[in-house]
Amino acid sequence: MLKYLIAEDTLFKQSYDSLECAIRSAGRLLERKNYILPAYSEAMVEMVRQKGPYIVIMPGIALAHARPDGKVLKNSIALVTCKDGVISGNTANDPVMAVFAIAAVTDNEHLILFRDVAKYIEKQENIEKLLGARCYGDLF
Repeated sequence: MLKYLIAEDTLFKQSYDSLECAIRSAGRLLERKNYILPAYSEAMVEMVRQKGPYIVIMPGIALAHARPDGKVLKNSIALVTCKDGVISGNTANDPVMAVFAIAAVTDNEHLILFRDVAKYIEKQENIEKLLGARCYGDLF
């Protein structure tokens, strides 16, 4: 179960032009609740620009994140899913169908949030639920 993801921080089957657009969309979910500053959304995008699509950790799944650096006000996770998928440049794992935005106040809490998502996506049945989900309730 995803302890740090709530229904209001999800969007399903959206159309995005790029991975950057999907990351920004996930970030906006957290910005509107004042969980992160807008600069954190941009930092997540910048991380991909600088380091490449390493955030695409398995087929179809990306874990967007950045250094907290005072831009995260509350530990939180957002999720957006892509109607048609987006290309990240990670040929082994494209197209990206789901982007989790992970925002933690500290480095230690960052690991806790990653672990929360990892426990969910380690089960194939959850991946299937995630990729087919049309609403938050479909995830579980």
